[in-house]
Amino acid sequence: MQRRTFLAAMVSAPTLAALLAACGDDSVVSPATAPDGTSPGTSTTMAVSSGIPYPTGADDVVLRYGYEGGFVAAGTIFISVPTLMVTGDGRVIEPGATTAIYPGALLPSMFERSIDQAGIEALLSAAQKAGMLASPPDYQLPDGIGIADAPDTVLTINANNAQYLHRAYALGMADDPSSTPARVALSNFLGTLGNLADVVGAEHLGESAPLVTKQYRFQAMVVDPATYTEPAPTVVPWPAGTGVELKKVTAELGTCATIDAAAVGDLFTSANQLTFFEEAGVAYQLSVVAVLPGDAACTL
Repeated sequence: MQRRTFLAAMVSAPTLAALLAACGDDSVVSPATAPDGTSPGTSTTMAVSSGIPYPTGADDVVLRYGYEGGFVAAGTIFISVPTLMVTGDGRVIEPGATTAIYPGALLPSMFERSIDQAGIEALLSAAQKAGMLASPPDYQLPDGIGIADAPDTVLTINANNAQYLHRAYALGMADDPSSTPARVALSNFLGTLGNLADVVGAEHLGESAPLVTKQYRFQAMVVDPATYTEPAPTVVPWPAGTGVELKKVTAELGTCATIDAAAVGDLFTSANQLTFFEEAGVAYQLSVVAVLPGDAACTL
């Protein structure tokens, strides 16, 4: 019986080597020179929050908090989603609960709710009081402490016409007595975001509902359904007319494609991790996630 998954099969030595490197490139940058190559905001409209301007477009990210890297499969990194995202047009995007049932849903569970301007004002005010709207301090682990295979905790805030990027390796995994003041301050602020209503006021937040996306991005890998047993996979035809050929998505490692949600209907939302897609007699396993503001563009 083989339960090999798509995520585990995509790990490569160069990928792991890059993931295990600790990052210390904390900086405040202009919108044109963000470290990830993206712009902190594409909107020309700026709202003023307690004297703090921030971008207000639907594709603008005001705050994003999540994890990057670590000793995980490459596919896991591709479909990773932020722990919290606040967009310029007043949306809060968060992951939903993940069950331990296998095979689980193909798509990561994501929810969204509204946040009004007063709520964003309160959030940025809290970030400023916590020292997050300033040049990031040194978040490196204290001398003598070594933690392997851990992810980076990354907090990005776009305000004041700049991007504040706070990146700390293995945050929360070191013993508290060994933590530095800078790491403690970052950890404490992120801890408050676990209950956003306490930070911004529940009256400034709307009801949570499943995220509705206009586009998905995905990677594909050729598989042999016959090698999977108990539970057996389900093979469904890849719909014609999507504008994306799965063969091209697998042309080289790291290639991904973007596809309109309307082009696939409920194909992804009804699929699980053992749903394979057949094109020209070849079966493919996909790693799929909704396109979120600030996501890097796919090559196809």
